[in-house]
Amino acid sequence: MAIVAEILLADPDLPLVSVADAIPSGELSISNSVPLDDGRLLFTIRVAADSQATFEDEARAHPQVTSVSEIGATADGWFYRIIVADTTGLVASHDPAEFEGVALEATVTADGIHEQKVFSDYDALATLRDRCAVNDIPFELVAIASDPEHPGERDQFGLTDKQHRAIRTAFARGYYDSPRQCSTRELAAELGVSAAAASDLLRRAERQLIGETVGPEHARPMHAP
Repeated sequence: MAIVAEILLADPDLPLVSVADAIPSGELSISNSVPLDDGRLLFTIRVAADSQATFEDEARAHPQVTSVSEIGATADGWFYRIIVADTTGLVASHDPAEFEGVALEATVTADGIHEQKVFSDYDALATLRDRCAVNDIPFELVAIASDPEHPGERDQFGLTDKQHRAIRTAFARGYYDSPRQCSTRELAAELGVSAAAASDLLRRAERQLIGETVGPEHARPMHAP
């Protein structure tokens, strides 16, 4: 089952984050990104019209930016082609030969790089998370859904809000890694519940997820606090 994940790579040193922070709109929309043979990144980005002048000044002055080329204007803003020297491991963490994530949207803000991607399964999503960890890029799973044709509709696989938050946090913190990177007690502290309550939330969420992914006919309705 394909899934859609919203991810935040929360690192202020990632390419163009400081540029986005400096412009009036506060964000840059990435239309396309291509890793070059020399380790640099080629971005095609969209900039809001009211941020164009400031963007050009900030981008040309940025030490990581090696080339800025204006493409032209549309009703949605100005488009640019930018080449950036990657010193953060972003290219290595997103090697398309290593995982099956397909980008739907990507936006750069002062918080980092926000990505919405389609993955073939949970293993593919975990591969990206693990590669980010190896390259010291903070990875935060913001939301997850099962229907790539309707990513704006928050599909929780029948989970309650508490179950969804618990299993999302557990996944992001490495609770399901081998060896486990986060204990039940540590997870409970982050969720603000007792260890027993955290364990129960995960148990119910796991059963519901298994039922939904194996087949709805095998799933029983779960009612949790």
